[in-house]
Amino acid sequence: MKEQGAEATVTVTDDRVLKERKEKKYRHPELDNKIREERTDTEVKLMKEAIKYGVKAPRPEKTGKAEIEMEKIDGRPLKEEIDQRPELLEEYGENIAKMHSADIIHGDLTTSNALVDEGLYLIDFGLSFRSDRVEDKAVDIHLLKQVLNSSHPAVVEEAWNRFLDGYRPDNRDEILEQLEEVEKRGRYK
Repeated sequence: MKEQGAEATVTVTDDRVLKERKEKKYRHPELDNKIREERTDTEVKLMKEAIKYGVKAPRPEKTGKAEIEMEKIDGRPLKEEIDQRPELLEEYGENIAKMHSADIIHGDLTTSNALVDEGLYLIDFGLSFRSDRVEDKAVDIHLLKQVLNSSHPAVVEEAWNRFLDGYRPDNRDEILEQLEEVEKRGRYK
């Protein structure tokens, strides 16, 4: 099975997943190669580091300048499970707390970027980056809250509360306070 995303093509086989960043014809070839290779390096590095800190994610290996091969997780997307099982968001919160405690920002926290198998696995670290800024952590979880509101309105309150039950980084109060500021900015644009 092959899926085409904005940044990469993902090919799923029986036991592996191959992610290949596509060339961008509008960029100068040298710049494009550099960007794709740097983003691939960052993605692999931060996935491995997140796993080291206890985050459930597929184990990656860089197989080319802009290619990653990962173990296949035989799970269903969280977005297909959440309406019947909002309690899954507690484990999501635990994983994100571990990442944020390690100063790793996922960058794309949606219910599409988590798989439910024997536990909940985070996937697609393509926009991840390193930051110790409270603002970046608040913006990271703000996206998840927006996705819950727009895509899962029937369970949004329970799902968000379950997420918060699991989300316990050391500076949780500071992050949640900043989240309120982020939400205020969004309301009055």
